[in-house]
Amino acid sequence: MQYAEFHSGFIWTSLTTAIVAGFAFGAYLAVIIGYGFPVGQGFYSLIQTHGHLQLVGWVGLFIMGVSLHFIPRLASFPLPHPERSNWILWLMAPGLFFRAVGGTLLASLAGSPIFAPFSWLVVASGVLEGGAIVLYVSLLIGTIRGSDKARRLPGLSAVKPYFGVMAVGWLLYACLNLFLLLHMALDSATTVDTAWNEFAIAIFIGLVLLPVAFALSVRLFPLYLALAAPDWPVYGTAYAYLLSVFLQVVPTAPPLAGFAPEVTRLVVALGMLLRGGVILWFVWQLDLLTRRRPIGRHARFLESGPDRPPTRPGLPDYGEFGRFERLIYAAYTWLVLAAFVELLCGAAVLLGYSISIGTDAIRHMYLLGFITHLIFGASVRMLPGFLRKKRVASTTLVDTTFWLGSTAAVCRVVPLLLPSWLFDELPAGVVLTQTAFAISGLLGWGAVLCLATNLRQTQSNCYQEVTGQRPPAARGPGNALRAESYRER
Repeated sequence: MQYAEFHSGFIWTSLTTAIVAGFAFGAYLAVIIGYGFPVGQGFYSLIQTHGHLQLVGWVGLFIMGVSLHFIPRLASFPLPHPERSNWILWLMAPGLFFRAVGGTLLASLAGSPIFAPFSWLVVASGVLEGGAIVLYVSLLIGTIRGSDKARRLPGLSAVKPYFGVMAVGWLLYACLNLFLLLHMALDSATTVDTAWNEFAIAIFIGLVLLPVAFALSVRLFPLYLALAAPDWPVYGTAYAYLLSVFLQVVPTAPPLAGFAPEVTRLVVALGMLLRGGVILWFVWQLDLLTRRRPIGRHARFLESGPDRPPTRPGLPDYGEFGRFERLIYAAYTWLVLAAFVELLCGAAVLLGYSISIGTDAIRHMYLLGFITHLIFGASVRMLPGFLRKKRVASTTLVDTTFWLGSTAAVCRVVPLLLPSWLFDELPAGVVLTQTAFAISGLLGWGAVLCLATNLRQTQSNCYQEVTGQRPPAARGPGNALRAESYRER
């Protein structure tokens, strides 16, 4: 079987979107919000544009690129129409560009003759992105359905529900996004409906980002971090997670939100409790943070021999990817914190207490804390193999990415979690938290810039020396596609 080569265009478009628009807009907004500067005419439009570009442009494109390469190998069946990968990117790139330009300028053009054309430019972005998403989902479904081994591959069967949820989430978000943009243009508005926008974001996080993160973690991290092979009900956990998202998200849909508000509040709280519990169960069973179980048979390459130097202690690599595991551990630490906060908020509602933790704090725990750090860590470990390289260019940049990203997440989330009475006791804390919040966006922008620089140098073979022993050229574990051998077990 002939598999398509890795399409790095998705990764570079993702990184370009993040650097030029997504994280750049976020850095500007963080300064405005942090210091309480007066907001301009297009402030709220820019917030929505920033959110969309981060979800679909930064994270979404990265998911597309990795999954179009990884899932065919997991299913032992190549993409049925590999040329459509180019079509997807050709639709997504201008769609994101139109959304960035239109969303940025629309508010300042209110009342001008070119307002209407720019409004429909934003609608065109929804059409292009929607077409790309339909093509992407159809490719993945065709790959999984076309595999005659799908039922006999335990590695694929265990995570198929997660990919199924992801496909549904992508399609729902595409439909909602196009609907909201059409409604905005017809109403001559500069922002989409806030309630519907929040609902769409919850759909994308709950049905796209978290499921695909869980699926890739189950399949890749036992290999990359020398974890024990999954021996727990991965399949069933997906359905429990789906139920939690249904309880938490569906009642918040605008047509239902005003119906029996107290009942809705209780159902959402129950969903938060269930999702927090399922996530903690997943992290516990994955054993990534706790390391309770011994290394499995799939980690035989950890054994040293006369022709193989020892790997790093407890890890299956020689340091050629830097300390990427710190980024993975940071990601899952933020995931655990987010789950605990959801448990706390859900329990408080059910018990009749009030906790002032906004959705923005929880959302950035998932997005900036978990998903972004997961991309940082997985990319420097996985993409060199996809690019047919044996190592990452700069281990120093891996460390820098970790410190900048971790500091950005702390500065962005912690000020939102601190109680108001603390500022009454410590007046200087107001300035400190304002400054921390304001610089969080710039720190995040710096982290993604470091990642992009490192990956570009890796693709160009601009290597720095790695401390420690190097693996033999023919037998080193640098190729990420060695996951193929693991999935068969």
